Amino acid sequence: MKDVFTFILTITVVFQSCNYKPQDQVEQKVGPTKKEAIVNIDTVRKIGASIHSFIGKTTEDIEVLQMHTCLGVMLPVIESKAKFALAQYSAIIDHCQRGRTKFVIERFLRYDTNGKSVFVILDELNVETNYPVTCYGNFRLAIEGDREENYLVTFYDNNSEVITQISRIWRIDLEKEKFVEISKPKNLTLTNPDYVESDEDPAFTFPSTGEKSF
Repeated sequence: MKDVFTFILTITVVFQSCNYKPQDQVEQKVGPTKKEAIVNIDTVRKIGASIHSFIGKTTEDIEVLQMHTCLGVMLPVIESKAKFALAQYSAIIDHCQRGRTKFVIERFLRYDTNGKSVFVILDELNVETNYPVTCYGNFRLAIEGDREENYLVTFYDNNSEVITQISRIWRIDLEKEKFVEISKPKNLTLTNPDYVESDEDPAFTFPSTGEKSF
């Protein structure tokens, strides 16, 4: 038996911040009145989204602030009736791939008058993205025991089937409603959700000239 176990985990990847695909929050029907945001928009844009705290704010407040939703997803919950989501926001759309962004844990609050889901922000994590060197992804992993949980992972996107260069990991703790950083397991590898095997035959591929064709 090998001295060091290699964690090669089968995962369901919900999203990656490095591949920007805006997603709307889940929408359903009927609810109470909309609350006005209490944060000054100009202040947020001047000081940057990563400095101003969103904890305690709602997704309605974020809409009033005209923040860009880089990514957003509902989180699987087994032992709770509450509904949680993970979202990534940025004041500048280009920062979704390279720049300051903010990951937040959200809990479902109510529906607005248009039937759209409203969430309250419980915790936040300010990060600097820099594709492909610093990417963030949400993974379902069984690291701390047999039970699969939600994790936010920082990694280098090497454009291959397996991700091996992993920097940091946070457990999305839905009981504490917080991001909890954990030690990275040795030899942890992840399946790259955005890897697509090329069908091109190398025999018919011309040498690269350093230019991209569109």
